Amino acid sequence: MEDEVTLNMRSSKTFLRRVRIDILFVCKKNIFFIGPASVGKTTVGNLLAQKIKYDFVDIDKEFCERIKLIPEYIKSKGYAGYCEANSVLTDELILEHPTHTVFATSSGFLVHEDSPHLVTKHLAVIKTGISILLLPSRNSLEGVDLIVQRQLDRWNDMVAEKQRNRFLERFEKYKNYGDIKIFSLENPATIVDVIFDKLMNV
Repeated sequence: MEDEVTLNMRSSKTFLRRVRIDILFVCKKNIFFIGPASVGKTTVGNLLAQKIKYDFVDIDKEFCERIKLIPEYIKSKGYAGYCEANSVLTDELILEHPTHTVFATSSGFLVHEDSPHLVTKHLAVIKTGISILLLPSRNSLEGVDLIVQRQLDRWNDMVAEKQRNRFLERFEKYKNYGDIKIFSLENPATIVDVIFDKLMNV
């Protein structure tokens, strides 16, 4: 059996963790998951939201439900047009969820190759809350095959080599962002526990 001192220490640590999360809640800061496609922003973000009792919004899902499936929209309006529409939708979603919300952002949120003004705009957006970067590894080549396969499973008309090149390009840009940086291929629940602890120190 654990002695009384050990139990008291464990109880104190649990209390402090809870107090810090309560402070996060009182501050009303939104949380923004950022990173390339299929790194786990939706899965991990949803689990974290449940853990800290925040709302959860997947911007890509909202785009598909409110506007059009993303590949179809890009075919009809072009990628730049999609980026602009996605940014407008993001503004609307933040107005609908101004506090206590975890957002999973789109894969190009901070790396709009042809729309640098959107990068500037979105950097300002995530500074209003806490940004969490998800990447499979500190080495861009580790995990890239898994990410590409996830994309192929998600969308039928994706080209593997194109997705691979896009991930590698965006990896180099995204690795510089994030109040919290997570480089991991661990299961989502484990990653959420790591993020939970890191939130205590933000």
